[in-house]
Amino acid sequence: MKKKKYLFAGVAVLILLLSTTSSLAVVKSNEKEPLSRGPELEVTTDKTVYEVGEMVTIFFTNIGDEILSGGGPIVTIYNNENEIVYQEACYCYWEIEPGEYKEWPPWDQTNKHGNQVPVGKYTVEGFLTGNEQNYIDTATFNILDYSPYGPTLGVVNISYTFCINLPDNGECEPYHILWDFGDGQMTGWMGPYVGGETVCIEHSWSETGDYEIRVKIRDNCANEYWTDPLVIHISDNSPPSAPDIEGPPKNYRPICGKAGQEYEYKFRSEDPDDDNILYLVDWGDGTYDDWFGPYPSGEEATAKHTWNAQGCYTIMAKAKDIWGAESDWTTMSIPIEGNRAMYTLFLNFLQKYPNLFPILQLLLQRLGL
Repeated sequence: MKKKKYLFAGVAVLILLLSTTSSLAVVKSNEKEPLSRGPELEVTTDKTVYEVGEMVTIFFTNIGDEILSGGGPIVTIYNNENEIVYQEACYCYWEIEPGEYKEWPPWDQTNKHGNQVPVGKYTVEGFLTGNEQNYIDTATFNILDYSPYGPTLGVVNISYTFCINLPDNGECEPYHILWDFGDGQMTGWMGPYVGGETVCIEHSWSETGDYEIRVKIRDNCANEYWTDPLVIHISDNSPPSAPDIEGPPKNYRPICGKAGQEYEYKFRSEDPDDDNILYLVDWGDGTYDDWFGPYPSGEEATAKHTWNAQGCYTIMAKAKDIWGAESDWTTMSIPIEGNRAMYTLFLNFLQKYPNLFPILQLLLQRLGL
């Protein structure tokens, strides 16, 4: 019995030793150094969204763990139809350390003919010939026309309209936008909007200065980016003076003008800010000349008009500077007599038929005229 007991104990010890040895072997196996990735090329651009005409900078980066050696790098850019719009080679040899990058000369978005490429999606391919293998990688980016537009000059407390044309990229619709007016005022997120849609908004500034208007765009592909700014200069403004009016009958004799005859009038106003001026003229007969001009401050503006019936008319005129500040009205009364030629014909008719005069006189009396 003792022999069997000792035999079982020996077997147990042997199993334990074998198990320990196996575990140590596994640990030792796990302690092996990881395999080297070697050199690895990554091609990127400094942005993923560019405005039309903006420089595109391209990078060759070694994201591996060994030196990337190669020569004759080539950059090729394709449009969304896989057509080459740009290709350039560098007859040089690069040795790029792990984590190091080489910067390609910026591309100005022109094709081989020197023309601006259209908006759209583009793919850049980087190629590098190595000693043992070639290295190739690609990246995509978009060229969009999305900057806000509107007036660049304005005055305090006047509202102006600004718009933005959203990118027409169906892959990442819809869009939400946020406006920053540069004066501490921002809108919340607005939208959703479809690609290619034009969104407009009004804003005014209460103080003078230069303000940057920017729009932040958020698309359905989790991208958020700011547009380039539109700068507006806001200044103070004063309205021009009420215009002087010169013209007949003031400078004509007889005092009355004639129906059917064209007359010329001159208008002159001065603006304290030396802004250009527009004029509005109401001719008093239901017709008017809408804002015409602009003219330099103090320079005469001329307008012509013909009254078709006799009567006393009142010309009304006002001035407005280019920022929309309007003057008071100026008025001038214009008496217009009937057409003398018609009167002369009537007298000749009565002289030719004198017997008709008593009949006409009686008729006029009965009509109460």
